[in-house]
Amino acid sequence: MTKVIDNLTFKEHKEQLTAPKVGDTFCIDINIKNGHRFYNVNVGRKWMYFRELYACGVIKKTVTEGKRLLNNKYWECAKWDAFSKYCTLKAGDKRKKSLPKNWKGEY
Repeated sequence: MTKVIDNLTFKEHKEQLTAPKVGDTFCIDINIKNGHRFYNVNVGRKWMYFRELYACGVIKKTVTEGKRLLNNKYWECAKWDAFSKYCTLKAGDKRKKSLPKNWKGEY
């Protein structure tokens, strides 16, 4: 069974998103070119294949393009997670308008 990586479980799969290895297969929700959808991802030696989960068709990317997409997805999710952690309003607190400088250290 393939692993499902979404916006809530991205921290558990940091290694797979930032440095995927040949032979990795997993399912991820990502926006590639036709909207935000779930894709089954297969990592090969030269190509990464993004197959839509609920439709037919394959999007074929080179490994470097695929790694860039997955790395951007990880850091985008990390940024939103840090924003919700540090910048949301709690009872009686003033809202912070920006993230702290060292927020990437936790991720």
